[in-house]
Amino acid sequence: MNARWSKARLLGALCACLLACWPLGAADVHDEDEVEAAFLSRFAGYVEWPAEALAGQDFTIAVMGSNTIVEELQRILQHHTLKNLPAQVRRIRSLGELHDAQILFVGPEFNDDLKSIISRVAKHPVLLVSASDHGLDDGSCVNFLFVDRRVRFEVSLTAADRGGLRVSSELLSVAVRVQGRNMRSGASDLDIDRSPKFADVATPAGGSK
Repeated sequence: MNARWSKARLLGALCACLLACWPLGAADVHDEDEVEAAFLSRFAGYVEWPAEALAGQDFTIAVMGSNTIVEELQRILQHHTLKNLPAQVRRIRSLGELHDAQILFVGPEFNDDLKSIISRVAKHPVLLVSASDHGLDDGSCVNFLFVDRRVRFEVSLTAADRGGLRVSSELLSVAVRVQGRNMRSGASDLDIDRSPKFADVATPAGGSK
């Protein structure tokens, strides 16, 4: 059993490494969206929501802005579950359509409104993920960065706490930057910046088929 488990973990690590090290050209917007969609589909496995946030019939990732990310998420999550709930992807154009989604991705098209969007959902159990040069400063919980031809992400534990979310140490270990302190996760690091030495592994899949 231990040998089988070790083999499964190794296989997962190799697949994760492939994702993290996938080089992207500056013009490869389509590929960048695909990698961000893959990360979004995995985050659920490394974040804990309050029980009431998972009391519905589905686990929903809502997307504002990127049709490509919506389509890629629909492909990845077809017939999959997240947190033991059927995975759903919802394209939204305003927060009035957010409803009970557990993850909200705000695409670059909405960066001018990002601070306002965050202020409206900050105290709700929603993992807000952005793709902005100032995402964490504006209050995002997770923010995608495109650095050295790779998609990376940074995490704000302060924002996670505000929404009642618990971020696992495994996810924090592959973030290029960790800001704040999360009492729920037990993490005590303050504003760790790993950007000069990017991690070479990404997170394994967070759902099951």
